[in-house]
Amino acid sequence: MNTGIIPFHYEGQAVSFNSDGWINATEVAARYGKKPIKWLELASTKNYMAALSRHLGFDVRNSDFKMVEASRVRGRAGTWLHPKLAVAFARWLDDDFAVWADLHIDALLRGELNEKQQFDRACKALNDAQSIASLSGKELSKFRWKKPKLVHDVDYWRDQLQLTLGLDAA
Repeated sequence: MNTGIIPFHYEGQAVSFNSDGWINATEVAARYGKKPIKWLELASTKNYMAALSRHLGFDVRNSDFKMVEASRVRGRAGTWLHPKLAVAFARWLDDDFAVWADLHIDALLRGELNEKQQFDRACKALNDAQSIASLSGKELSKFRWKKPKLVHDVDYWRDQLQLTLGLDAA
């Protein structure tokens, strides 16, 4: 599983995918008051995973069939689902979300990002830059008021140091 996290936004909230199309199921399920483990325990889910594994050529004896990965790594913690499994999981959460996830996973795997996604990314970049600039502006304003005292302190201690070391006598 690739580690590059790509956030897409669904109804104003980020949904984390990686560049291989795996979805952070823990993150998404929490919004619906559910847990991925409950879905993974369903008989229908186990049957679907077994069938999918056979068709994808995965070892069916393996408990998660190479389609579920748990991570505790900061920034990507949670249960991650293979893209083919992610759509079935999304259906369990919400039909509209399932359609959205299906389209985004498909676009991600094909390397297609539509204009809306590009627009959302551009808006986020602008908002982030504005937040940083605002913070920088506030700090610059604070510095403007602190600067005279700081300059005065430097001048004072320079004079004291010169007197102590006799630098003016030269």
